[in-house]
Amino acid sequence: MDNKVTKKRINDHLEYDWYKYLIILVLGIVLFYFAFSQINRTRDYEDVNIFVSCYEADDNRFTDRVLEDMTRQNYENARYGEAVLREISFETQDPLGKEYSTLFQTHGMVSSDVLILGKSLLESMGAGFLVLTDEILNDYILPGLTADGNPDGAALGINDLQYHYVKREDGTELRTGIKVSGFSNLPFKTDWRSVEQYKEQYSEVEENEQPDDEFYLVINTSSVNIGGFGKKAKKANRQTFYVVNRFIKYYRVRV
Repeated sequence: MDNKVTKKRINDHLEYDWYKYLIILVLGIVLFYFAFSQINRTRDYEDVNIFVSCYEADDNRFTDRVLEDMTRQNYENARYGEAVLREISFETQDPLGKEYSTLFQTHGMVSSDVLILGKSLLESMGAGFLVLTDEILNDYILPGLTADGNPDGAALGINDLQYHYVKREDGTELRTGIKVSGFSNLPFKTDWRSVEQYKEQYSEVEENEQPDDEFYLVINTSSVNIGGFGKKAKKANRQTFYVVNRFIKYYRVRV
């Protein structure tokens, strides 16, 4: 049997079977791209999403600053878990916008770890967010923070912040939100009176019908980065608490 490879045989083979090699080449490229995208994609525990209700947003470096802080030696792996965060998204939405309700339900409640919401919305929802127990505040949110922002000042305590509470049927109250309206140098506006679009539109409206000017930071119980405290417990990952810790550090009003 003549199995000799000749130039003519190669040319004849390629002339009739070239499409097979093209298919193999395309499949190889597709498989390589798929494998690379899977290896390089951001896992759910490698990002924290923040949904912010505000009347106007400014450019800010909050997310960059947090990621930079995570690379510093003072980041406590034992407290918050390994510094695995690759992305922090910071989405701002106008609570008076036409699409706000839809975006809140889809982006806010479904995919966000931290939310900043107006008081009226929180009161209409009742429960639904992480209860900020003394353990969570003392062990994860407040460590390393000082009451006056000075590294040598007194440690920031639970009573140095204001909160949103949910009242239970038995009369007890659950702490679910940290008041952030009034924090200094926020990268967004929580007071509609400081925004041209609204300050005339609502200035003559009855006070009980005016938009919110009181906003609270809450944590989604579906976050995978709040250790064993949420619905999707990953005990080694508590980076969401660190993001909240940094938010308070950067923007809290100095007393």
